[in-house]
Amino acid sequence: MKELQNVLHKRTEKLNKSHTDYGNNPYNPKTAHSLRVSSRKMRSLLNFLKHTFDEEEYDRLNRELKGLAQIYGPLRELDVLIGLCSDIALRQPDLSDHYTEMFKYLHQERAREMRRTFNKTNIRAAETAIESVDSAIHELSFEIDGDWDAYIGKRLKKRGRKLAEDYENVDMADYEAVHDIRKRAKKLRYAARYFGGLTSKKHKKIMKQAKKIQDEFGEVTDARINQHLLDQLAERVEDEDLKMTFQYMSRIEEQTRQP
Repeated sequence: MKELQNVLHKRTEKLNKSHTDYGNNPYNPKTAHSLRVSSRKMRSLLNFLKHTFDEEEYDRLNRELKGLAQIYGPLRELDVLIGLCSDIALRQPDLSDHYTEMFKYLHQERAREMRRTFNKTNIRAAETAIESVDSAIHELSFEIDGDWDAYIGKRLKKRGRKLAEDYENVDMADYEAVHDIRKRAKKLRYAARYFGGLTSKKHKKIMKQAKKIQDEFGEVTDARINQHLLDQLAERVEDEDLKMTFQYMSRIEEQTRQP
């Protein structure tokens, strides 16, 4: 029980640090990413333990952490998109004569999203969520039938088996199913990574397989999100040169999704 609490306390400390790092340097794409990842890791660990403590408390904490991640979601998506466009520009320098204008526009959009994360409502929501989670983790009481070693091992094995089965049978044309499997793979990977050391059962193979699925399906889901963002930008901008540049980028991203 003490070892379990220590894992959660360390993740809470990491969440606090990530929030501080972002506040100190929101211009670095890594700080926004780290903050979102920290909140998702905590959500994943609590989800793994959801049947061992109060259901209403779980729902509240999950809601708080989900809201925290959503504050920084659009900013992170823009950072990924800027990275993608940078790669395309390096690979195909002659695709457009308006790369400079495009990157100027994208970074202006990023600055706007960054400012949004610092409006009073979002600052208050983020601070409240982190303080709430920090306080709750110290008060949570977990109960199981049996011992933690067996519980964690059994739960990891069960989730790993179900994930592998769904991975083998998924229809890759069904985006929602692919997206759901990717999210479950991410949750299982984090649970195996941080709770696996608390069980005598083998967990590294489960963690490795979950990461493989997460990475593979992540390429599919990221490509879809990027193409959607590029299409939105192409519709939004008035400058015809920029519009065409975003359309070119969208077509290239669409090609990466073809089997």
